[in-house]
Amino acid sequence: MRIDDHGTVWLGALAIPLPAALSDAARAWLREAAARPDPTHNLTADAAIVRRVVDAGYAEQAARFQKLHPGVTITPTVLGGVPCAIASPERPDDSAVLINLHGGAFVAGQGALFEAIPIAARTKLSVVAVDYRLAPEHAFPAAVEDALAVYRELLRQYPAHRIGVYGSSAGAVLGAQLMVAAQSAGLPLPAALGFFSGTADFSVACDSEAYFGIFGFSPAVRPVAEQARGYLASWPLNDPRLSPQHAELAGFPPTLCMAGTRDFFLGGTCRFHQALRRAGVAAELIVYEGLPHVHWKMADLPETGEALDAQAEFLGRRVVRGSRGGAATVDNQ
Repeated sequence: MRIDDHGTVWLGALAIPLPAALSDAARAWLREAAARPDPTHNLTADAAIVRRVVDAGYAEQAARFQKLHPGVTITPTVLGGVPCAIASPERPDDSAVLINLHGGAFVAGQGALFEAIPIAARTKLSVVAVDYRLAPEHAFPAAVEDALAVYRELLRQYPAHRIGVYGSSAGAVLGAQLMVAAQSAGLPLPAALGFFSGTADFSVACDSEAYFGIFGFSPAVRPVAEQARGYLASWPLNDPRLSPQHAELAGFPPTLCMAGTRDFFLGGTCRFHQALRRAGVAAELIVYEGLPHVHWKMADLPETGEALDAQAEFLGRRVVRGSRGGAATVDNQ
C-alpha cells in the first residue's frame, strides 16, 4: 500500500481516490495527514511520547473550539474524588447534565476539552469532563472506577434520566464499560449513551482494524487489542466488564453510535450497534462517508459541525426532551 501526494491510496494497481463527497477542507486535511507517520502502530511506545503528541493536538483543537464558542466557561472541580472540568454554556439548562469521557487511546488526553466545549455550546447543558486515570500506570478498571465515582456523585444532584454520557474512541469504550459497572453496582442507568467511534468487544479484531489507522488507510496498523494492551493488562478479552458486548445489554440506555467509513473503529462501532438492536435497545447509527477516526475533533471542517450537531441533538433529545426508556419499542421522537 502507498499513498500519493493527492491522497490517493494505491493497493497494487488499484487506486482509491479521496471521496468526492468530502468538503475541500476535509480533502486538504486528509492529503496533509497522509504525509505524516501514522501514530496508530506506535501507541505501545513510551507513554510520555504518546502524551506529548496527543495532548498537544487536543489542546490545539480545544483552543479552536473555544474561539468558536467564547461563551463556554471552564471550571475545574473534583467529583467523587476524581478531578474534572465543567464546561458550562451561557445560561445553562440546569435540569440536566452530560458526562464526557475523553479519547486518547487510554494513555493520553489529560485535561482534554475539545469534546466538551462544542457539545456544551450546542445543548446548552453543562458537560462534566472526567480526568480519569490513564494507562499504563493505571490499567483497567481504574478509568472505569473513576467514571463510576463521578456518575455516583452526579446521581446525588440529578435523577438518572437527566444524565447523559458520551465519549469518542477510548471515551466511547469507557462509556459502555461504565454502563456495565453501573448495572453491577445496582445504579440506575443514564438517559443516553453517546458511543462515538469505539469498540465494545476486544476479543474480536474487526475488518476495519486491518487497514485503517488514525487518518484512514495506513500501510502499518495493529489490531486495537494490541494497541491498547497497556490498558487491557491481563484481563480476559471476553470479560463483560472489559468488553460490554458480552454483557446483558437489554437494560442499556438509548445509544447513538457514530463512525466514518475510513475509521479503524468502524467495525467495532457497527457491531456494537447491531448487538444493542438485537437486545432491544433504541440504538441509532450514523456513518460518515470517507472520513477517518473521530473527524469531529477537527474544529474547522464542515463535516465536524454536522457530526457535532447530530451528537448534541441526540443527547439533548434524550436528557431534556426525550423518554428515559432503553427498549427499541420506546418512542424515539
